[in-house]
Amino acid sequence: MVTLPKTETLLLKYFEGRLYVTLNRPERRNAMNNQMNQELHDIADFLASSDSIRVVILQGAGGHFCAGGDIKERKNQTDSSAQDKDPARDRNIKSGRLFKKFWSLPQTLIVVVEGSAMGGGFGLACIADLTLVHADAKLGMPETTLGIAPAQIAPYVVKRIGLTRAKQMALTGERVNGEKAYQLGIAQYLANSSKELRDTLESVIQQVERCGPKACAATKQIMHEVGSQNDADEMIKFSADIFSQLNKQNEGREGHLAFVEKRKPIWTVNK
Repeated sequence: MVTLPKTETLLLKYFEGRLYVTLNRPERRNAMNNQMNQELHDIADFLASSDSIRVVILQGAGGHFCAGGDIKERKNQTDSSAQDKDPARDRNIKSGRLFKKFWSLPQTLIVVVEGSAMGGGFGLACIADLTLVHADAKLGMPETTLGIAPAQIAPYVVKRIGLTRAKQMALTGERVNGEKAYQLGIAQYLANSSKELRDTLESVIQQVERCGPKACAATKQIMHEVGSQNDADEMIKFSADIFSQLNKQNEGREGHLAFVEKRKPIWTVNK
């Protein structure tokens, strides 16, 4: 039995190693207020130490993914704050740490985008390991049109689509539809209807479940190190150490044995 964190702005559903996390402020197009931000932190902390969950599906309620940060709440807090305090900076740092936590999750993170994915919502779409998008969705970084910067999501957008395209979107406030997002590489999967989006999601999850969870976590770790290791030999050793650890563990042994015996590994969820 999996005991999930208590949340109010998030709907949580656990099913056979999957955790469905639904942003649930549909009246605000699931904009992230302080409470949702904290609850997402709680979920990320829970997932970081959970062996029972291997796939996380992040989606939005009411036909939208996430409109970004709650601008009204942010403005009210800034207006009412003392001169020696800067709640906007503190909140931005907290958001940056949240994105870092989701980027570093050991589980495979899948984001499903329909409706709007703006600002922080767009950032989550770029942080995800796998992103599915509805053709009619709208995605973008509108921060510069508000006189601010996409400060915490910018590094992840650059990693996702490259500096040139990231600058184009950020410095013009351009909003792209789902098809353009797919072409840019923001999303790996494109659906033309809600049904197709659901069917594609289930298909993608089943493909992920064919793979060893520790192997997927380790693969993410290796890929995230690309560009951060100054010496090619250090990267070789880093990757070899992870490979060696996996090869010795039960999951690696089971994967090899299942291949030889021509059967599914025990980590595969039976359908």
